[in-house]
Amino acid sequence: MLKILRRYAPEIVRLLLGIVLTAASVSKIFAFRPFVMSASLLLHLPDRASIYAAAVLILLELVTGLVLLLRRSLRGAAISAAALFLLFALVLSAEIVRGVDAPCNCFGVFGPELPARGQAALDVLLALLAFLLIRGNSASAADIAPRTRILIPATALLWGIALMVWPRPASGGETGVRAANIPLPDKFGESPGRPAVLLLADFDDFGCQLCLDDFLAFCDSLNGERFRSAVSVRLIARRDSTRSASAQSRLIEGWASGNSYRFPVSVDSGAIFERSGVGKTSAILVASDGRLLDVVHFPAGISRRNEILREIGG
Repeated sequence: MLKILRRYAPEIVRLLLGIVLTAASVSKIFAFRPFVMSASLLLHLPDRASIYAAAVLILLELVTGLVLLLRRSLRGAAISAAALFLLFALVLSAEIVRGVDAPCNCFGVFGPELPARGQAALDVLLALLAFLLIRGNSASAADIAPRTRILIPATALLWGIALMVWPRPASGGETGVRAANIPLPDKFGESPGRPAVLLLADFDDFGCQLCLDDFLAFCDSLNGERFRSAVSVRLIARRDSTRSASAQSRLIEGWASGNSYRFPVSVDSGAIFERSGVGKTSAILVASDGRLLDVVHFPAGISRRNEILREIGG
C-alpha cells in the first residue's frame, strides 16, 4: 500500500496543484477588478501598478497550472508553483503580523471562503506540496540535501502553526485608516451605546459582480430589523464628476429606495474618501464614543462580512 501511495503521490500532487492554479487564474480573469483591489491593498501599489501586477500574477498562475496539467517541464513548473504560493503566503503573513485582515482573493471566486490567516496557511501547505513535487522530479537524490528535506517541511509546519495562533488585533487595531482623519457626517453615530457604520460606495468598483453582490449583501444585513435597532448607518456615494450634485443625489436616493434601504444616503464631495485614506468601497465601523473599530473593504468574503456583523450586532 505504501509503495502504491509513493508511486502515485507525485501524480496526485501534480494534478491538484495544476487544477488549483488553473481554476484560480481563470476565475480571476472573470473577476479581475476584485483581484486588482486586493493587489493594491496587500502590495501597497498605486492603482495602475496594481493592474499590471495582477495581470502578471494571473498569467503566471495560468501558464504554471496548464504546464502541470499537461505534464511538461514538471520541475520548472513545480518551482514556479512553489514561488507563487510562497509569495501569497509571505504577503498575507506580513499583513497579519501588522494586524490587518485584508481580503486576498488568492484562489479566486472558486476558492474557499477563508480569513486571511486561513488562506495564508493553505498557501504554505500548497507551497510544501510543490516542494515535494520538485523533490520527486529531481534528476538525482543528491539534488536536495537530507537536511533540507527535513528543514523545509518543519519550517512549513511551524509557519502554519504561527499563523493560526498569532494574536488577533484588539478592537480599534491597525486598519490602515486613522480615526482622526475621518470627517464623519453630522449627527452620525451619536446615539448612546450604539455603534455606527459608514458605508462608502464608489460605483466604479462595481464593474465586477463579486464586489456588487458582497456590498449589497452587507447593506441588506444592516437594513434588517436586528441591525436597524442597534446600529446607526449612513450610505455615502463618491461624487461622480460626470453628473451634477443634484442629479447624482437623485440617482443614489433612487438606488437606495429601489433596494428598500431605510438608512440615510448622500453624495460625498471627496473629503471622506480622500481624507480618510480609504479610497475604495468600504464600511467604516465607529464605536458609540467615536473610536474607530474597524474598516472592511469589498469584496470582503462571507467569513469577513459575518465577522463584522457579529462585532456590531452582538
